[in-house]
Amino acid sequence: MRILIVSHLWPRESWSNYGIFVSDQAAALTEHVDVTVAVPIDLTVRRSEISVLSVISGMDKYRKRTKPELISYPEIKLVEVPFKAALLRQKFTEKTIGNLSEALSSVSLGKFDLVHAHTIYPDGLACAQWLEEQKTPLVITAHGTDVHSISEGVLKLLDPLLHRADALVPVSNFLGDQLIKFGADKSQVRVIPNGFVAQQFSDVDDSHRDPRKIVLLGNLRPVKRVDILIRALQYCSEDIHLEIGGDGPSKKELENLVKKLDLQDRVKFLGLVPRKDVPSFFAQASLMCLVSSREGWPTVIFEALACGTPVLATSVGGVPEALSHAGLGQLVPPDINPEALAEEIESSLDFNWNRQFIRDYAGRFSWAEIAKQLMTLYRDILPDCNPSVPDELHLRS
Repeated sequence: MRILIVSHLWPRESWSNYGIFVSDQAAALTEHVDVTVAVPIDLTVRRSEISVLSVISGMDKYRKRTKPELISYPEIKLVEVPFKAALLRQKFTEKTIGNLSEALSSVSLGKFDLVHAHTIYPDGLACAQWLEEQKTPLVITAHGTDVHSISEGVLKLLDPLLHRADALVPVSNFLGDQLIKFGADKSQVRVIPNGFVAQQFSDVDDSHRDPRKIVLLGNLRPVKRVDILIRALQYCSEDIHLEIGGDGPSKKELENLVKKLDLQDRVKFLGLVPRKDVPSFFAQASLMCLVSSREGWPTVIFEALACGTPVLATSVGGVPEALSHAGLGQLVPPDINPEALAEEIESSLDFNWNRQFIRDYAGRFSWAEIAKQLMTLYRDILPDCNPSVPDELHLRS
């Protein structure tokens, strides 16, 4: 079986975590099928130095690139698909979808048994338009932001996608319900969560776990509400300290808040945490906090759990599904204030967690297990298709 994955989300040399959940999924699928990934490259980057797609992801003020430098993976064939997104004032428009659909037409569909697009916009909608007159099956994964932040303009364009897609794959039941509200048929929706690279966490050493350390790992954007977590720290016992891994447009503002609250001795900004250091980052902490106003299916939850580290998180998006057992952590209301959050932090740090139970639960969400679920879906769509040997991607001249 030959799969073409279409995703503008893909790790870059300068931004190695960008779309890492897509590349990890693709890598896991290579154990079962031949995988080629078409990565749409926004040519407006070269004109304005700011990608329209980076605006969509909320990182426009932070990431400026003129050359993508995509990270390659063994057994995955990569091809860049250049296209022009609409101007910023016209984002989420039919023009962007049309441009990308036209660009994708350079890919020879005859080499593939199935197309799997990641995100509703622009990739999913563009693929639905591209494949409108084709018989190649189409699977579209919805990750979160592409549903949470969907505009009225995109909603008006959803009908062809809903009719063309053979399967819609939200990463949580919450997102699945949203897609059904948008008009998807229940029979189209197959919930398959994102996973994590379990083998990277197989030999985690937590012998140096700090009983009073809490951590956060993620993009520092307003939606993550890191300011609430920092403000909560001033109401916690003075021996509780916070380490923040990640970077983003809110970093300077958050650093200024720490100074304003005189918490420099208790809050440490680590910057981007190299992937190889993520296991030790979580293993040395006693609690991971995630107080976002919205989420899809956060991979960091399972990376923390894989280290035996419980998670305190706001009850938004797919988070309640991820933390489906009280022994995994603590769910708090999305509108929690800093003082109440401080109480929950103290309570969670004082609780005697069963860390082995937490680790075992996380193992259910390894990418190897998620890939099996995807293969079941692919076989349901293509019952007569056998695994194929690798072949080269052919582009039309």
